Amino acid sequence: MVTEQTAPRAGRRRWLRSTRVQDAALALAVIVPEAFFFGSPVSPDTTWQEELQLLAFALPEVAALLFRRRWPVAAFGVVWAAAVGANLLTVFTDFHFTPYFGVLVALYTVARQCRLPAALGALALALVPIGLAIWDTVAQLAAPGYETPALIAGLAFYLPITAATWGIGRWTRAVALAAAHDRRELARARRAVVHERTQIARELHDIVANAVAVMVLQAETARTAPDPVPAGSSLPSSLPSAPSPATEALARIEEVGRSAMAELRRLLRLLRTADATVGATVEGCAGRRGLGDLAPLLEHVRQAGIQVDLEVHGTPVHLDDSVDLTAYRLVQEAVTNITKHAGPGSHAVVRVTWSDALHLDVVDDGAGRRSRARGELSTGHGLIGLAERIALFGGELSASPYRSGFRVSATLPLAPGVTTAGAPTVPATAPAAPERAG
Repeated sequence: MVTEQTAPRAGRRRWLRSTRVQDAALALAVIVPEAFFFGSPVSPDTTWQEELQLLAFALPEVAALLFRRRWPVAAFGVVWAAAVGANLLTVFTDFHFTPYFGVLVALYTVARQCRLPAALGALALALVPIGLAIWDTVAQLAAPGYETPALIAGLAFYLPITAATWGIGRWTRAVALAAAHDRRELARARRAVVHERTQIARELHDIVANAVAVMVLQAETARTAPDPVPAGSSLPSSLPSAPSPATEALARIEEVGRSAMAELRRLLRLLRTADATVGATVEGCAGRRGLGDLAPLLEHVRQAGIQVDLEVHGTPVHLDDSVDLTAYRLVQEAVTNITKHAGPGSHAVVRVTWSDALHLDVVDDGAGRRSRARGELSTGHGLIGLAERIALFGGELSASPYRSGFRVSATLPLAPGVTTAGAPTVPATAPAAPERAG
């Protein structure tokens, strides 16, 4: 809520942040010391005509510095002309004013905002008022016999400061250009990510979602279709009949398909959201599943003909959602691979061990009836994706043949960590089961 006191304060802060106010303050901070350091406006020998002349040279500098951001070259030209005029008048008359600070500010602005040719031109032109100021010092102010030390002192004073001012201006320009380039690259990368996510969402909708929807509808139609009654059968149609194995399988297909469609909808919605982060996408599309959801997952696997035992050792602790989801996905991928590659009739054990870290082991005996289409059902990227996800939290994943079956094991920290290692790999101690990649 904005109160009566905070509103004026915010207005004052905006006023102080105005670039025009900042430039006006800088111009005054430059010209006032410059007038007293390089001139003598309050000296008893200074006439009112000389004071007016000094003011006539100082005011154009102030006006030019007010607009130095918008027109850096023009501002430098005005400041340079004022400095050269004042120096010439000082050299050839009794007037004394050799302005320099304004030239430095204008030179910095050109070096900061303009390209190298303009910056080099401004640096060369800045040597003109500097040379006139040194000439005045050597010719009129230095005592006889001290002209050379006065020349050396003038060069030692003016040249390093001028070169440093110009160099700082070029350096800040390079830094600003690099930052702008990084911002453009970041914006381009974000646009590419949004485009890629849109493409993925479109492909998921047009191919995967439509295919799953068709399978669900076909399973539902086949499940609800009445069984044909054989000719000459005397069984009354009103007697209920037990569902056949095929009907139960169709019901499970329909249930799994509807669950997949729900997750696809969440995933498509998140992919279409341009500002959704990767973590939000992963956790949001999963519906915040975790190890507490293993029971229904394993029940689906048992319905597919796999005997699965769940063993839990140690005392469970609370996990962050991201770690809990990763653990669930590991078990899901492992038991799905068992269903695809080991086949019905195999036996598997899922072990969850709680200690200083979370240890997960999924082992099968490989004794099932393998499907001939198991290669077509695998994308080959399941375990690779799991290894990448687990590596994000500083965990480890191993997957390899074990006796007559296969074993997938992982270690996850109880709290998520960040690793800067390279791309994770899935160890494969034997090439006998490449189809278990996912």
